[in-house]
Amino acid sequence: MRHGIKSANTLTQKIINYSNLNQRRLVDHLRDFKTQHKTIMVCDDDEDILKLFGQALKSKYNVILVSSGKDCIEKLIELQNLGQKTHLLLLDYRLNSMLGDSVARKIKEYSETKIILTSAYNVNDELLRELEDSNCIAKYIEKPIQLGKLNEIVADIINQIETVSKYS
Repeated sequence: MRHGIKSANTLTQKIINYSNLNQRRLVDHLRDFKTQHKTIMVCDDDEDILKLFGQALKSKYNVILVSSGKDCIEKLIELQNLGQKTHLLLLDYRLNSMLGDSVARKIKEYSETKIILTSAYNVNDELLRELEDSNCIAKYIEKPIQLGKLNEIVADIINQIETVSKYS
């Protein structure tokens, strides 16, 4: 009888060790996944666009969705204070409570996050040049945009970020 108890205890210990090993592997895998994927924030007051862009990007990136300029600035600063970098921001120009150029300028005071400004409306060319020249935005995209093209533009900017950080 004692031999049966000892075998059962040994088997139980092996199962526990195997389970702990798998948990550690899972935690390591999740950590690797999070560090390999860049973080993109999408800020748009149109819930449909917000969800659409989020869906289009979530397979390749960590995606954070916010629906106002105020939330965007606060969330980006909060993440930065936690040591989490937001690599890219897709920012709508015409938000309910503020304009995207104001949000972009405010974010540049706190962060080096690359910003793609988007709009379904005409944005003054002079304003866009000024935002690009002052490095407040990396690119401007007119809506509507095909999701394939959006993914392509995002990937190009993320690759630029990776290239710069590799040689810095």
